[in-house]
Amino acid sequence: MDISKPIEIKQLSSLEGLFEELKKLYLEAYGEDYLYAYRDPKRVKRYLRWLLKHSQGGFWVAFCDDVPVGFLALQPDCRFQRETVPEIHELVVTPLFQGKNIAYQLMQKAFSFLKEKGYTKVALWVGEKNERAKQFYRHIGFKETARQGAWIRMETDLDLQDKSSRRVSNTQKASTTSLTEIHSPGV
Repeated sequence: MDISKPIEIKQLSSLEGLFEELKKLYLEAYGEDYLYAYRDPKRVKRYLRWLLKHSQGGFWVAFCDDVPVGFLALQPDCRFQRETVPEIHELVVTPLFQGKNIAYQLMQKAFSFLKEKGYTKVALWVGEKNERAKQFYRHIGFKETARQGAWIRMETDLDLQDKSSRRVSNTQKASTTSLTEIHSPGV
């Protein structure tokens, strides 16, 4: 696969024909991470079905040459401490395509989708030892808000994302450590 080819991001309502490729992508992205990811292929397939079922349109896949190289799934109607706050459940990019700005592009799709639906914030859970992921999320405006076991909850205000996007763009131009270099394989 030619990593220099353009990436196309598609919003999906069905995973028909993509289960095997997305399962492989998920397993590759998490590598040997047995702490934060499912490892059994059958469980991963069930998890993908669960993600799509609860996404209510919030499921995007990044393709290169019609091959999935990343995906993001969210759940708009998540409840946390008696409040409905959309949550990003999964953000993965295959290792070959990490550092190519795909995670950022997927996050921007999620932010736009949620803003259009009237939401004002979004949250996610990240493994406490997943330093790359935490750094990426902080860089795009997420802040730690809670902790449960080995998981840290992070949230961002969607109204601030437009400002954050401009800041990230300027930072990428001015720095050798760009956003694309701080990618997480998973949430």
